[in-house]
Amino acid sequence: MSLDVTDDLSVQQAIDAVVQKSSRLDVVVNNAGVSYIGPLEAFSIAQVQQQFETIVFGVWRVNHAALPHMRAQKSGLLLHMGSVVGRIAFPFVGLYGATKFALEGLTESYRDELAPFGIDAVIVEPGTYPTTIATNRVSSEDSERLAPYAQAMGAFLAPFFAENRSATPPDPQEVADVVAHLIAQPAGTRPLRTVVAAASQRSYPQDINVTAERATRGYLAGLGVLPLVTLTGFFAYPPETVYIISGGYAKNPI
Repeated sequence: MSLDVTDDLSVQQAIDAVVQKSSRLDVVVNNAGVSYIGPLEAFSIAQVQQQFETIVFGVWRVNHAALPHMRAQKSGLLLHMGSVVGRIAFPFVGLYGATKFALEGLTESYRDELAPFGIDAVIVEPGTYPTTIATNRVSSEDSERLAPYAQAMGAFLAPFFAENRSATPPDPQEVADVVAHLIAQPAGTRPLRTVVAAASQRSYPQDINVTAERATRGYLAGLGVLPLVTLTGFFAYPPETVYIISGGYAKNPI
């Protein structure tokens, strides 16, 4: 069935139809996305709003419709499609990256808040893959403001996406396999973050993930609330991020 993540009624009708047909809702995969590319200065406010409407507000809208059903059945999985650019900020993909950074924060909070109801929240962080998101990419619309950045933008984006145009591009099936793997894992054992990327794109987001998990644990300990969260949320799970390269699974414990 069709579902427009930017439309309240469309989302609610689709979720209700699924539950009516199956009597339950086990997994939500928030994968809808569009990539706006260019210098931040050259976007219109309408473009900024459209980017956030799809990737941030759209995720919240779908989850908002799904969660009452998951809480009632005391189980479920919210799986969010993030990005390596949601962990490391790059020029000229900053608007898209900002929405993926926001999705990281939403996922962490969902994870802690929903764990007592038996609901998992996780995020997958893919690198660049040759999918239709590239062909549907939207450019900054203010050509006058874009012009001073054009040379630098071309010089940066060519190597950034070079692997997708190579003779052996990464296979998007890897991301689908990760989604299937996470769904198949028992509740309460799924890692918060999974990086799926070629080796050249994997290490730095992985380093940030490990550092962020340590920092979060330290901050919560300083507040005196770590025991509470350890029992019910983020740190009730294995303290590790999983990364995937070419279909192989590996763990990097903190």
